[in-house]
Amino acid sequence: MATFAALFVLALVGSATAAETQESFRNWVYNVYDIGISAHMAAEVEATWNYETNITDHNQQIMVAASSRTANYSQSMSQYMKSTFHDVNLDDPLLQRFYRKLAMIGDAALSAEQYDELARLKANMSQIYSTAKVCRSPHTPLARCKPEELLDLEPGITREFDNPDTPEPILAHLWNEWREQSGKKMRDQFIRYVELKNEAAWLNGFDSNNGLVWRAPYVEPQFGYTDADFVNDVKRLYDEVKPLYQQLHAYVRSKLAQKHGPIRSLNDPLGPIPAHLLGNMWAQSWLGTLGFTQLYPELPKLDVTQEMKRQNYTAIRMFDISEKFFTDLNLIPMPPSFWHDSMIEKPADGRDVTCHASAWDFYNAIDFRIKQCTDITMQDLFTVHHEMGHVEYFLQYKHQLVTFRDGANDGFHEAIGDVLALSVSTPDHLKKIGLLAGDTTSANRMENDLNFQFSTALEKIAFLPFGLMLDMYRYDVFAGIIRPEELNAKWWEYVVKYQGICAPSQPRGEEYFDAGAKFHVPADVPYMRYFVSFIIQFQFHKALCAKAGHTGPLYTCDIDGSKEAGKAMADALKLGSTQPWQEAMRVLTGNTTMDARPLLEFFEPLYKKLQELNRNNHIGWTNQPFCESRVSDSFKAYVYTDYNPRAQNVTFASVEASWNYNTNITEYNREIMNAKAAASAKFDQDEARRIKREFSNITQIGDFTSKRLYDKLTKLGDAGLPSEKFTELQYLGTNMTEIYSTAMVCRNQSITNIAACPREQLMALEPHITHELSTNRDPDFLLYLWKAWRDASGKKMRRFYERYVALKNEAALLDGYANNAEAWRSPYVEPTLNYNDTKFLEDIDRVWRQLEPLYKTLHTFVRRKLMQQYPTAKINPRGPIPAHLLGNMWAQTWGAIQNFTQLYPNKEPLDVTQAMVDQGYTPRYMFNVSDKFFTDLGLEPMPQRFWDYSMLEKPEDRLVTCHASAWDFYNQQDFRIKQCTAVTMDDFITVHHEMGHVEYYLQYKHLPVPFRRGANDGFHEAVGDVLSLSVSTPAHLKKIGLLPPNTPTNDNQLDLNFMYSTALEKIAFLPFGLMMDMYRYDIFSGKIPPAEYNMKWWDYRLKYQGVCAPVNRSEDDFDPGAKYHIPADVPYMRYFVSFVIQFQFHKALCAAANHTGPLYQCDIDGSKNAGKLLGDALKMGSSMPWQDVMETITGGREMDARPLIEFFEPLTRHLQAINDANHDQDGWSEDPICVPFDGTLPTKQTTASLHTTTFRPPVTAAPGEIPSYLVNPLNITCRLGRVAFPEPDLDLVDAMTTVFDGDNTLYCRVILHDLHSWIVAKTGETRQKRASFYEPIKVECTRGNLTVSSVDPGTTESTGLVFRTGASKRCIETYREFLDYMTGFKDDRVV
Repeated sequence: MATFAALFVLALVGSATAAETQESFRNWVYNVYDIGISAHMAAEVEATWNYETNITDHNQQIMVAASSRTANYSQSMSQYMKSTFHDVNLDDPLLQRFYRKLAMIGDAALSAEQYDELARLKANMSQIYSTAKVCRSPHTPLARCKPEELLDLEPGITREFDNPDTPEPILAHLWNEWREQSGKKMRDQFIRYVELKNEAAWLNGFDSNNGLVWRAPYVEPQFGYTDADFVNDVKRLYDEVKPLYQQLHAYVRSKLAQKHGPIRSLNDPLGPIPAHLLGNMWAQSWLGTLGFTQLYPELPKLDVTQEMKRQNYTAIRMFDISEKFFTDLNLIPMPPSFWHDSMIEKPADGRDVTCHASAWDFYNAIDFRIKQCTDITMQDLFTVHHEMGHVEYFLQYKHQLVTFRDGANDGFHEAIGDVLALSVSTPDHLKKIGLLAGDTTSANRMENDLNFQFSTALEKIAFLPFGLMLDMYRYDVFAGIIRPEELNAKWWEYVVKYQGICAPSQPRGEEYFDAGAKFHVPADVPYMRYFVSFIIQFQFHKALCAKAGHTGPLYTCDIDGSKEAGKAMADALKLGSTQPWQEAMRVLTGNTTMDARPLLEFFEPLYKKLQELNRNNHIGWTNQPFCESRVSDSFKAYVYTDYNPRAQNVTFASVEASWNYNTNITEYNREIMNAKAAASAKFDQDEARRIKREFSNITQIGDFTSKRLYDKLTKLGDAGLPSEKFTELQYLGTNMTEIYSTAMVCRNQSITNIAACPREQLMALEPHITHELSTNRDPDFLLYLWKAWRDASGKKMRRFYERYVALKNEAALLDGYANNAEAWRSPYVEPTLNYNDTKFLEDIDRVWRQLEPLYKTLHTFVRRKLMQQYPTAKINPRGPIPAHLLGNMWAQTWGAIQNFTQLYPNKEPLDVTQAMVDQGYTPRYMFNVSDKFFTDLGLEPMPQRFWDYSMLEKPEDRLVTCHASAWDFYNQQDFRIKQCTAVTMDDFITVHHEMGHVEYYLQYKHLPVPFRRGANDGFHEAVGDVLSLSVSTPAHLKKIGLLPPNTPTNDNQLDLNFMYSTALEKIAFLPFGLMMDMYRYDIFSGKIPPAEYNMKWWDYRLKYQGVCAPVNRSEDDFDPGAKYHIPADVPYMRYFVSFVIQFQFHKALCAAANHTGPLYQCDIDGSKNAGKLLGDALKMGSSMPWQDVMETITGGREMDARPLIEFFEPLTRHLQAINDANHDQDGWSEDPICVPFDGTLPTKQTTASLHTTTFRPPVTAAPGEIPSYLVNPLNITCRLGRVAFPEPDLDLVDAMTTVFDGDNTLYCRVILHDLHSWIVAKTGETRQKRASFYEPIKVECTRGNLTVSSVDPGTTESTGLVFRTGASKRCIETYREFLDYMTGFKDDRVV
């Protein structure tokens, strides 16, 4: 064949001359190549047509041979062109474009043998697809299937999917069997096909990646438009249309759930949609669901299929109507050969044909055809227009060279017919051609229009993710990202990721090849063209409507009969591919880029309507590629239809009883509360046993949501205890909380018996003691209150706590945890993501290490301010802070001391309490203001029952638990807040915090009871706080009138005051938020025995907070119990987590609100975009891993302190500068009991005290990254009796140095001696100590090795020990160990 082809080429072109010119090249192109390729292409297309309209082995052989001849001709011609004309200077852009196109000849670049093999593979795969048949009767082999039940894809199976009355099991059977008979049989051939396609790509000058070849038609060097630009554009376009698709998906899912009941994943509001229920074999078009999804079903259906049948439509009539539409636009009519030779119906003679509709150009400028097994349906009427659009394109550019007889890019060709269908499908047009009755201009016009948009969306919007996914999948197959052994697994990953569709049949193992069940995969047809076309057709539509003089909404436009629109289209079509597609786009639309805005404009009314209809529907889906098994279906049905209603009733009764007790503390209410709690626990126990008994195999299936529900329902917590122990635990809890809630202190210090205290002298924690701690500056009285409160609360409950711990651990063991600490951390553990308990603790430690330097800087500054405010307190300038002086009973927030510690006291105070009082604020009004903030974001308003039943002020007539809290009554109607609200700025912020909890309840109330929680405990706490970050900004306080109108908005001093006041609430809290549960974790794990409860409490407070007890404490005391969350059994790590992630949320919401400027100035008030971003995340409840919810809001999947550090960065610098000027050192000595300072600093220290002046460079790296200081050399030197760790700061000229103070050189050398001992211990080496070892020591990582060396000043040579770790990662770990040693070792020797 090669010899024949070479002779053929020589006969046509003669021998090459030495001096070829542009004119000779032009002559060769027009008079040699174009004539020859026309003849070859005509023969090949004719052979292919004959095969696809009559599938026989003989016709396949003829087709393959014709294809091989064309390929061989193209290859020979391309080689001839490149060898003959490569030096010709081409200045004609058309010839340049021709040269580039012919130089890339696609599959024809393969050897003759490889090309023939590829052609046979494609033919075989297409034959498998085209001849596949399925028996409608399940479990019936094809050989025994009745003829009337033996179905082809077209029209038999397609009609079954179109029919809304086809039973679901039959749909599932047909769906599965089609894949058995098509894709599964071609899997091995596809793998070889990929290899050959990639080989051809390489021969064409690409990497071995056919994806690059398929994207080449979109690349335009003339416009500087690259492959990467195109990929980025399609991703951008999808991101722009995705919210509309998600709304459509959520609405259709809800309708499918109504139709099909508790099957598959439909009753899961987070589930993907089973692929067989959407009226289409590939779920690429959902028009088949219109019968039960139409927005206004009482109005006439916009599916005119029945009317077409009533009017006796035929296939030929459908084509006639389509041609008239084209000719009425003054476009070219179909030629006689079209009508004579097209196949517009499936042949009745029984021969096998490829029914997939397609348009054909025979490359002879005469013959153009359509092949379609036309059915009398509205959908096929539109398909007729689509295919005739292709033919119109052929007719318009038939005068061009064969090389340029193509669309401007692949998407243009697909868009032309579709853009006309946008007019044809309008209600006005369907009425005009007699297929739609009724008055389209009636009072129901808007409803009709929405029905039209919806039916169009089922066709257009439903298609978009499939149109993108099919080639994103194949691109990754060609690129080797998807390996042959994972073809099917990855297919379903991509399907669920893009479409939110799951496979109804499990499992879909690697013996299947479900991608091959779609025509374009075996047919070797790139599919991105369809995604592109579905975007640009709306750009074309908008431009043509403008040419037609249309006014009104874009979705009502019908260009029928507009000669101006027809001319604009023809002008673009005539270009073929002679110009960059951007130029053809400009001719038609005036623009040169792909743009989704016309599409979004077309569907804007529908989008708003779907948002309204989806208010109670979850938006989005879990990435679970396989729908639940029947076991899972049954379990879901049980949870949603049986368990959930009963759980709501039982939980409501328990919550209501608890509310009654906490808002009216009486023995009677307590008994009822405990009884209801016991009933709730018994309910949970019974349900867990039933679930384990009846659904024992639920854990064997791969359904994510079912597993998650199962785990939550069978982990009982306290309810798992035997009834007598559960009752005992309830008794302990209520006793401890009652002690706390009823504790009183007498203002008169001389009265030691509280019963003798006059009523007017009695002080409850809220609001009396809290007010005094906030405002009173008498340190002796503050000390009295501090101690008296602990005597009245914690001390009295110590006897209960040890038994409480034992019972909590027993309950945890019953749930499979080692102890209750693990149980409390379980909301953060995500087994599906391999995120375990250890990883969570590591993350907490990592985040704290990021934040600890910031806290210590604030601590140091505040300590000096307190020394100035309370000189008689004798605070040690290098010691901890007495716990009673920080304006808060637990020293957890320090906002109350702002008035005498404020950075710029001459500025307007940011505590707007007085302004609130002056303006007549009331507790109710504070809640009204907060509610408006939420609704202005587009979030849910508080329901009327909230206002009717909440306790917003402290009652005068009864005892209540004042601790502010939000309540979900689990009946989807009743949500409340209990708060003894005072008119203060602190409480104003608390109002927003608690209302944030209620907003969370409102957003996820549609979920089953087990999922009605935050994504993790910290999420719930963060929601209100993140809004408070906006509410508390000076700009917002000014906006709502709580700061004077003349308050400047860009005042650095005011900004620093604001950041400082925020830091007193946020930064000051961090170590307390962490310490509370680190302490309790160690109690539950047994590390802290009961005999050390109080001692260890103060050890932990000193370690984390740097605060000390102002008076001696003993094991008779139980100071932890003076904090509500200890007796109330409330885990506290949630608050630490929330104080970190709220800044991550804040940064993301500010970006959504288009905020520019520093993060601390951001106020998202009124931003619907920010509100939607937040609302979408809240709707998920705890149904998804918290990492997924985090990603929804922030784009990241880890806790990250960097946004918090960024927020306070200007303040940190400012405070550090003040501390440096005062020669104040960060950190504190290690005495948990405050020791009065005598005015002198010690000149000698024990080496144990080194622990208090640790070297902790600021960690600014992202989670998982290596902090920069760990990869830079660290120089440790002895100078004048000091060991210095210089750490360069890029923002300062000089190096910052952390110093261990010593009084002589000997002290310094003792440290270095210990360093040497450590080196020996780590390496196992021994060596003689050299005198020069006491000279400067250098530590560095070089090429994966850690070197610790001493530098002899008398030489230039560095000698030392080397840890040969072999890898940079291990080197850095060793380096970290070294730092830990130098900053954490203890020694009892006194220097």
